[in-house]
Amino acid sequence: MVEALGCAQRALDAGEVPVGAVVVCAGRIVGRGWNRNLTDNDPAAHAEIVALREAGRNVGNHRLGDCELFATIEPCAMCAGAAVHARVRRLVYAPTIQRRVQSIRFWR
Repeated sequence: MVEALGCAQRALDAGEVPVGAVVVCAGRIVGRGWNRNLTDNDPAAHAEIVALREAGRNVGNHRLGDCELFATIEPCAMCAGAAVHARVRRLVYAPTIQRRVQSIRFWR
């Protein structure tokens, strides 16, 4: 989780929402990710997705059944779905911090 927090710091330093994630297989980090939505102009570039993509490349398989995903917050539906599709063995996320909920307008 310390590595995931370091990734979140990288996101914050880049002006992104500070979320980080790492994928661990056999005690070795095979994927790291931090939010890159603004940097990459990619709505799917969440920390967990970035980490899973890197892990898949490093492991040589899109199935990560022997791996664990560590994230600094509870994954959104998209990221949780990606973890399910990757078949990660375990998902660990940091405790949810109580925060103010804001309404989001999608259409004007």
